[in-house]
Amino acid sequence: YQSQGSLQDLALPCHVDAAINWADRILVFAGCQIWKLSTETSQFHPDGNLTDKGLPCQLNAAVQWSIKGAIFVKGLQFWKFDDVMLGPFHTDDLHLCSWYLCGEADWMMERTPSGKCNGDSRFCSLRVDQVTLAGLHNAGAGFAGGFGLLNCLLRNHAENISRQLELGIRHLDIDPCYDTCGLLGTCHTFMCGGSICTIIKQLRTFLRDNRGEIVTINFNHEIKDPEKVFPRLTKQLQTQLGPMLNGRFRVSGEKKWPTLRQSVRSNKRVFIFYAPIINQSPHNRLYKRHKWIHNEDFYASTWRPFSVGNGCQEVIPITKDRCQVRQWRELVEVSIVPESGACIYSMAESCRMYLHEALKACELYRFQVNKSPNVLLVDYPEVGSQEVTSVFHAVYHQNLRNLVAHLPGKCQVKLDAAVRIPGSETSFFFVGDQVLVYSHSKKSQVDSRPIPSIYDGRVDAAYMPKNASILRIIKGCEMWQVDAGNFSNVLTPRSQMSPCVQPDDAVVWQSRLYIFKGCYATLQGLEPIPLADWGLPCDIDAAFNNRDHIAIFKGNDYWKYTGQGNATRDGKTLDWTIDAVRCSH
Repeated sequence: YQSQGSLQDLALPCHVDAAINWADRILVFAGCQIWKLSTETSQFHPDGNLTDKGLPCQLNAAVQWSIKGAIFVKGLQFWKFDDVMLGPFHTDDLHLCSWYLCGEADWMMERTPSGKCNGDSRFCSLRVDQVTLAGLHNAGAGFAGGFGLLNCLLRNHAENISRQLELGIRHLDIDPCYDTCGLLGTCHTFMCGGSICTIIKQLRTFLRDNRGEIVTINFNHEIKDPEKVFPRLTKQLQTQLGPMLNGRFRVSGEKKWPTLRQSVRSNKRVFIFYAPIINQSPHNRLYKRHKWIHNEDFYASTWRPFSVGNGCQEVIPITKDRCQVRQWRELVEVSIVPESGACIYSMAESCRMYLHEALKACELYRFQVNKSPNVLLVDYPEVGSQEVTSVFHAVYHQNLRNLVAHLPGKCQVKLDAAVRIPGSETSFFFVGDQVLVYSHSKKSQVDSRPIPSIYDGRVDAAYMPKNASILRIIKGCEMWQVDAGNFSNVLTPRSQMSPCVQPDDAVVWQSRLYIFKGCYATLQGLEPIPLADWGLPCDIDAAFNNRDHIAIFKGNDYWKYTGQGNATRDGKTLDWTIDAVRCSH
């Protein structure tokens, strides 16, 4: 029908909602009414009611789906006619990533009060280039199923994107392609991993349900068919995530990344990176037009070919070297991805124990320029996801170190007390209203629990008497004797200490009780000894019997005292991989 004019000329109401050319009929929908074009009069006339057909009023769209079938869309629901009317179904089932979603843009445009940022309110003050994210290497190679006999060499993980995000992945590394999949998809070498539309929709659902999370996506340099990928990808990202795409770095002209709090409050929580050829003609018109597109060149990767034939330890000097020469780059990706040669799963398993150490090797240089390692990129992050060797555990403790490095006036390391259970691999660190459970065999905090309410939220000192299974907890001038395995199990009534010394901490070591207070340590039966005589500062935070020495902590520093000469500074408190960081509001 090619004539032009007003809707009234066609006998239609002034406002229509949708139209369809279906089975040799042209239908128009307005409100609850169906209008049909008469081929004889070239006029529309009423032809029934939508509700009588099992459809809602005020449709958003209608389209012929097959010779006899049609799809009718309203908001996030659609109905399908194929001999009978079926539905409603969710529009995600249609994979219509290039359609604007009625209703979805509403929540994406809502400003969100800042609470937690990526799971922790303390991280909100970090900039994007100061925070560390858990990254999924080749995110498209495994999320939609495997590659059969080629899984060993091509599959990089075994969960869908929704599950990876739930576990804590916040950076997606994607190899985009078109021809291999026959649509906008992901590739790994010559295999299609699945539809990018599906990834985007799973991400959108996660972001809707988790309003304090920030995610970055790198559609990387392994791109194929860029002339097809870039325009379609840009369209899909705009329609599915548009209001949340963050372009502040490029728009402001300041070359300064926003903080996580700014990103959460504005609901601009998605940062997109395209392969470097986006800056080349003819693709650069998209880059110039859409400021939310960032060039992958902003990222510097530590990747260099290495083999795990003799283990994965080679990744540490590689990471250190690459971070040193790339420390000034806007963002740095620490890549724990060995060169092919063995099954991806087994290589990931070999490298998992080095994740914490790799980040520490990079932070040394990034901290010098007021930045952090920004992504820890791994394969199979879902395996052992609750273990201390997981990418999620490594990233969390890196972010604690980031806080202390970048917000020294706001965030400090502070222990209240510490004690090691004799004859065991367990120690307890008291931090505010929490007790951190530490495993010496795993060299990490493995749990935390609230301090029982009887201690009014914190303790001043704790120690275990010689040859006893009890724990003495001191707060102010009061002392409790409790079960070392259950702090709520008070074995003797609360007593008053006499004299009341309000110690910084106390420890029994080599059968003698050491009480630390101010600038002195008092040993049973001896005069107070100046801590300066042992090379220690005044006002220590915590100390405990660590078998052949006393472990002593103040702020983010740690000393070993062996009873001979001066104590030796032996590293940082956070090197113990404990959450002892406190931040003021």
